[in-house]
Amino acid sequence: PANPRENEALSAWCADRIPHVRGGHFGPCQAIAVLRGNSVAAVAVFHDWQPAFATLQASIASEAPRWASVDALRALLRYAFVTAKANKLWTAVPHDAARVLKFNAGLGLKPEATLRSHFGHKRHAVISSMMRSEWERSRWNMEAAHG
Repeated sequence: PANPRENEALSAWCADRIPHVRGGHFGPCQAIAVLRGNSVAAVAVFHDWQPAFATLQASIASEAPRWASVDALRALLRYAFVTAKANKLWTAVPHDAARVLKFNAGLGLKPEATLRSHFGHKRHAVISSMMRSEWERSRWNMEAAHG
């Protein structure tokens, strides 16, 4: 985003499309839009930065499933591990969001834990993550992919 107001608008766009975040906000965050033409196709919000541990949470929402090109995914993961210098990128996804969990697994995020009733009564959160060392060896790292 060009300025804090645009960052706030993009993070609100994302929050409004995630049922367990809708009506709320991410707190201090960095939003990154994926554009298709002149339209926002998806927004990734990087939040819950813990500098002492270099951990960063990501939340993503999209308008259509075809937003996730290899280049877009590489850029988003590069932001987390190169720009933000995260050692660990993690997500919290409702246990019944099968498509999102499959997407995360396809990216290489590994399930770590299930938080019981985290998103309400009997709606559990699956915590998945990718470590910097895993990203460095992955196809998502441009240097590794071309080296």
